[in-house]
Amino acid sequence: MRLAWTLLVAGCAAGAWATGSKTPTSMAWGAVLLVPGVLLALAAVRALGRPAAVVTRGPYRWVRHPYFLAVLLLLLGTIVVLRAWAALVLFLPAARITVERARREEHNLRLRFPEGYERYSRMVQFMLPLGPPMPRGWGPGTGDRGPGPRPPESRGQGPVVKDPDPRVRLENRGET
Repeated sequence: MRLAWTLLVAGCAAGAWATGSKTPTSMAWGAVLLVPGVLLALAAVRALGRPAAVVTRGPYRWVRHPYFLAVLLLLLGTIVVLRAWAALVLFLPAARITVERARREEHNLRLRFPEGYERYSRMVQFMLPLGPPMPRGWGPGTGDRGPGPRPPESRGQGPVVKDPDPRVRLENRGET
């Protein structure tokens, strides 16, 4: 699945570059998608930290899969910049596989963090930020107390809930 997704995304971008032609107007409209896509991808990678952690800060307060959303924004932005409307034929399956990949990731996170991830998924949108963000200081394992005094052992990183597997951490870092 990962290889198929990578090939489809790369094929969509390559198809846009091969069949498209840019104009100043298409570049301006495409930038509306490309700039947020790049910033979102960078913020998602920065907030994620170690791959073994599920975080609820940064863009993960708004959506559960900001990196996948960023990839789709970048693909759409490339199609718009290059006016490569034929590449939409590949974008639609790429979007479908991206959503399937996100759902598979959610399944795995629910297995790893049964209660914490379930609560997080009820509070945060899947991929489109259609609702308000999760309040800072709230998240899996914090109870419903919301923001409040942090324990000294958290060193300003917010509540930390240990998973039964000691090699994996579920983090909820409130940004201040």
